[in-house]
This record gives sequence, C-alpha cells and structure tokens, in this order.
Amino acid sequence: MQKRTITNRIYKAVEKSKTTSHIYRDTDWRGMSFLLSDIEGVVNTLGATLTFISSDYEGVLGECGHRKVYRYTISSDELKDDVSVQIIASFCGTMADPMGAYDLTLLMN
Repeated sequence: MQKRTITNRIYKAVEKSKTTSHIYRDTDWRGMSFLLSDIEGVVNTLGATLTFISSDYEGVLGECGHRKVYRYTISSDELKDDVSVQIIASFCGTMADPMGAYDLTLLMN
C-alpha cells in the first residue's frame, strides 16, 4: 500500500460527504466528528491506524482570525512512511463572536 492510495481514498470520501465544503455553526464540533468519521472509515478499511498527535490553538491571524490545528498520523505495517494529517478549523464567526462559526481544511502528506 502506498501513501498516495490512502490519501486519495480519504480525499474522495471527504469530497463525497462534503464535510469540508461548508461553514459549521455548532458548539459541539459536529463537523470535526463527521470529518474524523470519514477518515477513520477509510483507515479501518485499509487496515491502518489513525493516531492523534496534538491539538494547537493558533491565536490571531491578521486582525481577527483564529484557528485550531489537529495533527494525526496514519500508520500501517505496509507503509514505508507514515501519512501526516492536519485538520485545520478556521474560525469565521462575527466580530462579537469570532468562534461562532468555523470551516475545516484537511491536509495530508
């Protein structure tokens, strides 16, 4: 199994479910749960393992942007190198409540 196989299958699953194609306005991180479910579904099907590494809050981006970055790795006995996964939650609410809405971005390499 190659890294490209895993990343392509995950990107296709995420594109099909559209978890990264809209703004979420919830307080229970429902969007993050949906995205992780998509990733775990592919990872489990391929017999690999998804491991949480860290969660970092990054303060101000420009004037009022905030984001949280979640880092994971996907590993398998068949993989030469682990797949690095980053999920970025960018907050895009109002000036009064900047964390009232967020969107998600998925990056893998």
